[in-house]
Amino acid sequence: MDYDGLRLQEMGAISELLHELRPEEWDVPSVCDGWRVRDVIGHMCLGYTTPMPTMVAKIGRYGFNVPKASREESITYASARSPEELLGVFDAIHRDNIRKGISKVIKPAEGLVDHTIHHQDIRRPLHRPRTVPPDRLVAALGVIPGLGGFVGAKKRVQGLRLVATDVEWSAGAGPEVRGPGEAILLAASGRQVSLPELDGDGVATLRARMAA
Repeated sequence: MDYDGLRLQEMGAISELLHELRPEEWDVPSVCDGWRVRDVIGHMCLGYTTPMPTMVAKIGRYGFNVPKASREESITYASARSPEELLGVFDAIHRDNIRKGISKVIKPAEGLVDHTIHHQDIRRPLHRPRTVPPDRLVAALGVIPGLGGFVGAKKRVQGLRLVATDVEWSAGAGPEVRGPGEAILLAASGRQVSLPELDGDGVATLRARMAA
C-alpha cells in the first residue's frame, strides 16, 4: 500500500480546509484538549520543519517529557504566527514534501494515521464534517490497532473486535465495537468525542480504558 502517497493526499485535504477557514476559526478549540485549531497545525508544522538536534534541545527543556514538550512548543509556535503564516508553512511542507527531524523517522503509515486523526480534530469542532475517502480510512484503520507508544491504541483496543459499518474493515477478536470507521479511528486513539457514535458490548471496556 502506498502509505506515503495517502499521507500526502491527506495533507492536501487539510490544506484545502485551511484555505476555507475564517480568521476566527483558527482559534476555535480543537478535539485535542487545550489545543486550538492553530495549535494542531503548529504541531504538524513543527514536526516537519524542525531539525532533529533542535527538536531534542526543545524536548530537553521539558525534562524529556515528550507530551508536555509537544503541547507547549506547538502552542508557542502557533501563537507566534498568523493564520496566513501557518498556512504558508503548511502548504510548503505539502508542496515540497518537506521532511526534517522527527518526521523523517515516522513511518508513512503512522503519518497517515496521525494526519487523518488531526484532520478530524479540527473539523469536528468547526462543524465541517466530511466523508474520509474510503481508501485512506481503510488504510488508517489497518494501522491503528497496532500502534503503541504515545498513541496507545494497541493497549486500548486489545481483546476487542472492531467493526466498521461504512467501509469493509474489521479487526481483532472479543466483545464488539461497531460504528463508522472514522469514529473507531478516533476512539482507538483516545478521543472520547466519538464514543456516542459506537455501539456493541466492547464500548464499555473501551470507555473505561480511556478514563483510566
